[in-house]
Amino acid sequence: MKKVIIFLLLLWAFNSQAQKKIEIDGRIEGMPVYMANNKSDLSAIGISSDQIMTYTELNNRINLRWYPINELSLEAGIRNNFTFGNMVYQTNKALDGAYNDLLVYDDGYLNLTKKWSESNNGVFYSNIDRLFATLELGKFNAKIGRQRINWGMNMVWQPNDIFNTFNYLNFNYPERPGSDAIRVQYYTGYTSTLDVAYKIDYEERSTYAARYVFNQWNYDWQLMGGVMNQEYFVAGLGWSGSIKGAGFSGEASYYSPMISDTAFQETLITTVSFNYTFSKGLFLHTSLLYNSNGSTGKAGRGFFVMMDNISALDYTLSMAQVFAQVSYPLTPLIKIDMSGIINPFDGSFYLGPSVDFSLTKDVSLYFIAQTFFGESGSEYGDYGQMYFARISWAFSN
Repeated sequence: MKKVIIFLLLLWAFNSQAQKKIEIDGRIEGMPVYMANNKSDLSAIGISSDQIMTYTELNNRINLRWYPINELSLEAGIRNNFTFGNMVYQTNKALDGAYNDLLVYDDGYLNLTKKWSESNNGVFYSNIDRLFATLELGKFNAKIGRQRINWGMNMVWQPNDIFNTFNYLNFNYPERPGSDAIRVQYYTGYTSTLDVAYKIDYEERSTYAARYVFNQWNYDWQLMGGVMNQEYFVAGLGWSGSIKGAGFSGEASYYSPMISDTAFQETLITTVSFNYTFSKGLFLHTSLLYNSNGSTGKAGRGFFVMMDNISALDYTLSMAQVFAQVSYPLTPLIKIDMSGIINPFDGSFYLGPSVDFSLTKDVSLYFIAQTFFGESGSEYGDYGQMYFARISWAFSN
């Protein structure tokens, strides 16, 4: 970890000597959070179900890109985070520091997360989530190191993405986690690409797959297949196009277990999405998710799943989900948004209203509420309501 930090500092120092070859950007953020913990399962660990809790996140991100020669680039991204407050204290006290441990968990083969200071009140840590080299030789492209591999074609649920599945509710990490991986691409034509990737995680489980991307009938298509976490064979199909001006995309993946255990079941995950943007900027988006192995009863699974790095099999324990979103730019500097997810079987649902202010070219102010409703034990019935206010300053050289 110390060698990596020194490497990053050297890259920063080189900037004064090689402005054209090094790019630096990032942001600094502060975000207080208020949580009304009604009906949450945190009451099981001694935290009152009617207690209002707070915590604050102070974040700094730095992205570095170095181009020593035309064919080679090196990229690094580091996050510095200080999380503290009443919720952190209460949870750490009840679970002997488990909240801090969850925040600093590094799923990569290399542990590139460093905990600098911690107590029950909070934790200060750094995480390198990008550290890779890219080689480009004509139609050939190769990346090695900690990188993000995103094979999804939808905006909410992406069953084709077996490398870096993202959690839609984790809105404050737009870059998403990276993987310790090797990825090779070959451009077989003007609109077609062959993509092969290999990833290894903290538990030394391997995920590897190949993907072919092409364009036909004015649609982008992808076919993929491989192995996820040495547990499932995976085969998938994805598409993205439009119908009379409306965006139309979808993905389907079939998971066949490699392990003879009742915990591993054959599963088909599919999603279909539609979106449309009107001339005044009004944006509508809806998406449907089907899980062949899902439940038609209550699908609750605990509070901390909202913080976990999920897999494509973990979007829901229900057989179906429905997502809807509407957004509109009130002015060029103010955008409002409302999104929601409902479990049609247990009746629980999520609502996420937000408003985004561009205060200056580099400073933004963002408010969002994540509110959850439903019976105890249902998919969204045990989370309560959370309210976030985030101010962010972006910078670049």
